[in-house]
Amino acid sequence: MSTTDLRLSIRKKSWFTLIVVLVLAVLVFAVSKGANVKSDWSDNQTSSLSASTKQVLAQLDEPIQIKAYFTADLPQPYGQLKQYVEDKLSSYHEAGRGNVGFEMINPDDDPNVAASLAALNIPKVQVQVVEDDRAQVRQAYLAIVIEYLDKQEMIPVVQTDVGFEYLLTRKIKKISGKGKQTMAVATGFGASDLSKLTTLQQLLQDDYDFVEVELDKEGVPAEAKALIVDGLDQQPSEAFRYRLDQFRMTGAGVLVLAANAEPQLSQGFSVLPTDAYANVWLHDDLGVSVEPGMVMDKQASRISVNQRQGNFQFRSVVDYPFISNVVDINENHAMTQGLEGVSMAFAAPLLWVNPDEHKSVLLTSSAWSAVQAGPTFDVDPLVDMRERFQGLSLSPQALMLAQDGVMKSAFANPPAGVSLEVGQQHLAQTENGRLLISGSAPLLDNEFIDGGNTVLILNMLDWLSHDEALIELRSRGVSQRPLEPLGNAERTFFKMFWIFGLPILVLMFAAGRWLGLRKRRALA
Repeated sequence: MSTTDLRLSIRKKSWFTLIVVLVLAVLVFAVSKGANVKSDWSDNQTSSLSASTKQVLAQLDEPIQIKAYFTADLPQPYGQLKQYVEDKLSSYHEAGRGNVGFEMINPDDDPNVAASLAALNIPKVQVQVVEDDRAQVRQAYLAIVIEYLDKQEMIPVVQTDVGFEYLLTRKIKKISGKGKQTMAVATGFGASDLSKLTTLQQLLQDDYDFVEVELDKEGVPAEAKALIVDGLDQQPSEAFRYRLDQFRMTGAGVLVLAANAEPQLSQGFSVLPTDAYANVWLHDDLGVSVEPGMVMDKQASRISVNQRQGNFQFRSVVDYPFISNVVDINENHAMTQGLEGVSMAFAAPLLWVNPDEHKSVLLTSSAWSAVQAGPTFDVDPLVDMRERFQGLSLSPQALMLAQDGVMKSAFANPPAGVSLEVGQQHLAQTENGRLLISGSAPLLDNEFIDGGNTVLILNMLDWLSHDEALIELRSRGVSQRPLEPLGNAERTFFKMFWIFGLPILVLMFAAGRWLGLRKRRALA
């Protein structure tokens, strides 16, 4: 075959291949236009609806209508936010199987719509735009209204796409559910009452009603889904213990926050040791041993403290070992799955007396932890970290425990002086009990509820109430990934590598390049 014929054959094959590729591309485009195919490559599949949302939508008895009021032609990032909301509502519509409808409405097109939003106390928000090379402020609507039967729920301002699915699903669950649940808080024997838990109540005001109960004198109300015992600093009475035990035998959840010392923040950085017998009942009744001492962790949270040098006073940031920055989290438990980091303040080490498959360790301090013996406890934040840990053995400590499933009563019969109510019987066992023990008593206190622990606290109470629909969804997109500290040997290795290793690699590459060029010149 001549050279001319060979070139002609190659040219024909190239044109044929090009035509085939173009035809296939047109066919794929035509098919994709009529298809609804989605692929989610986001971290943890956050761009797709979670199983929790699908479960909530599947339980709808009546149709629900979602109206998104967004001003048109908004600049970025608001334009992107509007598109995200529209895509997400489309996913809700598809998953709702006829029970979820949605509309995207521009309130500026109809004065009546703007008036109806004003009646719902939905405000316009100010957004900054750049027009004609000038920064200007425009007013816009970024709101969601959910209608179900004769009820309405609102999201007055959609500020970001982070957590949007959780917020919307939570509103849908609330409007289509049976109202708020009741959470009981035990008082007496030094336990924190509701006056010390105002932040917790504000956080959960849409989901739970809180009631105080004095277990020494009365039982837990029947409508309560769970019981919180927050920071006993004295040994409780048998009546207290028995009523808590019998509430647990009904299958309801019990949360006990125990510790060996109570922080006294009004007096600076100091703690008040609890009574020596305050936690003995946990061993006898619940099978949990609150070990002596207070956990210190080199993987610590950072706090601001006041310091003085001479006549000068200034604030500095220090690592505080008594607030552990916990990243060793049980990923196999529904309550903590998806969490990446929480803080545990002034915690006591915990142990299961008789571990089994129904008992879990949820949170564990780092391998650089030690236990300060006490009482008394020295919690001064200005003490040097090396001095604190000198001579102490380092090992991880369990900070939160959970148990679910079969549980047996710690009492064979009601104790003397405790009478059962009419129609009430002594319960010896439950098949679906739930128990949660925290070694950090201040976890729910006003001063220690922060953004990092909020998801954990919400998950805890939902799990105790046997209401896990939002737990998986709530943890989605939570991004807190603290770096684990390196040991001395690792730090030395990386320091030497950056100082000497990297320059040596550059010199080796340069030498290889020079030798290659020299060899090429010799061959030429």
